[in-house]
Amino acid sequence: MQSKATEAKKGTNLKFIGRSFRSRNYRLFFVGQGVSLIGTWMQQIAMSWLVYRLTNSAFLLGLIGFISQVPVFVLTSFAGVLADRVHRRNLLIITPATKHINPSHAAYTTA
Repeated sequence: MQSKATEAKKGTNLKFIGRSFRSRNYRLFFVGQGVSLIGTWMQQIAMSWLVYRLTNSAFLLGLIGFISQVPVFVLTSFAGVLADRVHRRNLLIITPATKHINPSHAAYTTA
C-alpha cells in the first residue's frame, strides 16, 4: 500500500506533463517533429518496398535496412561536435533540408 505522500507526489507530477505545451514555440516544434517522423517512416517503407519489388530478395531488403543505419553510427560523434560549435538556429534549418537529398535522389532515379 502506498502512503498518502507518494500518492500526492504522483498527482503533482501529472500536472507538469502538459506544462511545456503552454509555449507556442514548443507546440510548433512538437507538431513539426511528429510530421517529420511520419515522413521518415514513409520514406523507409517506400525504400524497402522498392528494393524488394525490384529484386525479390529478402537478403537485399535486410541489407538496405542495415546500410541505412550505418551513417547514423559513423556520423553521430562528428555531429555532436558540430552541434556544439554551430549556431542552433542555423543547424535547425540546415538539418531538415539535408534530409530531403536522399528521397529526392531516389525519386529522380526511379521515376
